[in-house]
Amino acid sequence: IETSTDLADVLQKGEPMTVERATDIAVQICRALTAAHGLGVVHRDMKPENIFLLKSNDGREVVKIVDFGIAQMKDSAGENTRKLTRTGMIFGTPEYMSPEQASGKPIDHRVDVYATGVILYEMFAGRVPFEGDSFMGVLTQHMFEAPPAITDLNPNASVTPEFTAVIFKALAKDPNQRYASMADFSEDLIRVRKGARPAAP
Repeated sequence: IETSTDLADVLQKGEPMTVERATDIAVQICRALTAAHGLGVVHRDMKPENIFLLKSNDGREVVKIVDFGIAQMKDSAGENTRKLTRTGMIFGTPEYMSPEQASGKPIDHRVDVYATGVILYEMFAGRVPFEGDSFMGVLTQHMFEAPPAITDLNPNASVTPEFTAVIFKALAKDPNQRYASMADFSEDLIRVRKGARPAAP
């Protein structure tokens, strides 16, 4: 590996994000989280600061996810194994927090699907869908307000309608309306990159 930076730095610099680069980063995020979820680990605090982009000697961009500090562990019966993660307690970064996480409801791996959707949205819009002056003000928007259209925030966004459909499916308020897994999310991203229509409605 030659150099590294985090995705937050890339976004802060305002570098234009192509669909190809965003897809490549997102697919790698999906694959890493698929592995974590397979081990019963839910990250719960996915955000650009926790996504490192490593540049290999051959020029490839390799994604590394860090900071599983508030990750939720489940035992073989699916029960939380840490009292820290009990229902009703809110942990995470508000701008990337799913509605169920924001309201203190029981959560599962689909909170990571939602947060990854927020990150993808930010790559094209130049900002997260919901901003506010207070922690609760942002959480309330996640729970009750529809995200603005990406092109309303960034008219020059290179995002296609098909790619937008994928992002907004990941951002569904109801976790049952989101992608059921990071693998499903990844498959739709790859499908769109190849020019096909996404499975997302």
